[in-house]
Amino acid sequence: MRILVAGLGSMGKRRIRNLQALGTDVVGFDVSAERREQSAGLYGIGVAESLDSALEGADAMVISTPPNLHKEHAMAAIGRGIPFFTEVNTMDPGDMQQIVDLCAERGVVGMPSCNIAFHPSFRRIRGILDGGGIGRPLVLGLHSGAYLPDWHPWERMSDYYVHRRETGGGRDQIMWELGWVFQIMGRPRTVFAHAKKLGDFDADIFDTYDLQVEFEGGGLGSIVVDVIQRPPSRYCDIIGAEGTIKWDYDNGVVKCWNGGGGGWATYPEKDDCSGYPVEKPRPGFATKDVGMAESYVDEMREFVGVVNGKAPRFTLGDERILLQTMFEAEASSESGFKWDVR
Repeated sequence: MRILVAGLGSMGKRRIRNLQALGTDVVGFDVSAERREQSAGLYGIGVAESLDSALEGADAMVISTPPNLHKEHAMAAIGRGIPFFTEVNTMDPGDMQQIVDLCAERGVVGMPSCNIAFHPSFRRIRGILDGGGIGRPLVLGLHSGAYLPDWHPWERMSDYYVHRRETGGGRDQIMWELGWVFQIMGRPRTVFAHAKKLGDFDADIFDTYDLQVEFEGGGLGSIVVDVIQRPPSRYCDIIGAEGTIKWDYDNGVVKCWNGGGGGWATYPEKDDCSGYPVEKPRPGFATKDVGMAESYVDEMREFVGVVNGKAPRFTLGDERILLQTMFEAEASSESGFKWDVR
């Protein structure tokens, strides 16, 4: 199996490492000659100077380009009739619907990224919920924050996509979180939000999203995602009909309290890990790349399964719903009204 990685920035490089850990043959493409040369030298892969030549002989494509180029590359994969994976999308939901419809027409499978869904602590949480450990989830409270200027310290923010809303800046982080929340709470029904530029750094983006979401199952979510916080952090509480889950991402622990007695049960993240290495800071790596590699390797393992005929658990159709949620949240912030996601 040969998989093309399109886009050889920090995420593209990570995907190459993930695929090579799985023994997959990788070829790379980027419009930047410097990135092509760097990736070839770091990973010993073949690189191509054009997308068309890179697609020759490829069995699938991983799209790790800036978000505003995802549709173009997805259409190229569909035109070749090959499965494709995209990093988190920020495109207009109408554009995503075009991709979904064309995939159905051509019989092509696309898989969007939802990396946190492969995190061992998230899997622990899903196991507790699926086993009825806290009953039906009723309320979810999430705060996830990071500091945008720290992501690529070797380049100016204005030189890559995070500087502008139209190319995905700010929007990628709220979409990053909505994907796994969707898999716990279900489809959003209504959303009211504040989407604001609060940070002092220069970027034409919403750097803070504060969403109040009602889900179709009746649950409620309070979701705050920002790129103005130092140090990075993620905390989540899930209140169920019979108990509570607390996820302390920073300290690598999940706690669960059930009304049946026994107090708090504690599940350290390390107990659920499979032994993948912790990635260290290196030149050319974004600071947010530092951490456990397991979830990324397992996400690529899932995609390799999709290439071999397995149905993805999180689909482009699911992501279209979340794109609609994000865009309606932004409209709600501007108008002051609650928007019906449906």
